[in-house]
Amino acid sequence: MLVRILLVLLYIFISSLLRSQSLSIDYLESRVEINQTHLQPPQTAGADYAPSIPLNQGAFVSVQGVRSRTNWCLLAYHTEPLQGSATLKITPDLASVPQENIGTNTPTQLLLQGQPQPLFSGTGPVDQLFLSFTLEHAHVSRNVNTTPVYIQYQLQEGGCPPGP
Repeated sequence: MLVRILLVLLYIFISSLLRSQSLSIDYLESRVEINQTHLQPPQTAGADYAPSIPLNQGAFVSVQGVRSRTNWCLLAYHTEPLQGSATLKITPDLASVPQENIGTNTPTQLLLQGQPQPLFSGTGPVDQLFLSFTLEHAHVSRNVNTTPVYIQYQLQEGGCPPGP
């Protein structure tokens, strides 16, 4: 009888630890176009792109299946770099989630790189973290072709490490 009770308690303990986690990223647009309106000055022959171009692209992040006090870190990276010196900046909108869901060491922005970097430190489930995207340091002479950008996301247990 005692063995049965211990097995039931062990089962309850293990099943309470094992919860499926769900990470969902929903983009607003499937494609973003950079054109002559993004030149500085706009629509001027011989002009270069503005140093920073806010994109009409956003994403909603949802993290479900985590306990209310569980700390986690959302990391992001690209699988292929952009052409030339262009980089993609991702900015989490901290006002889009309740304050109690924002963990420590949450960065204010992330310049996308080839290695996973912290994007958002969370606590508990998050329904609608909004991400905005900005193209940085693009040049007409080096960024002329259509370039797909593939962003990979990882969810890591524990908060994000302190930034530099």
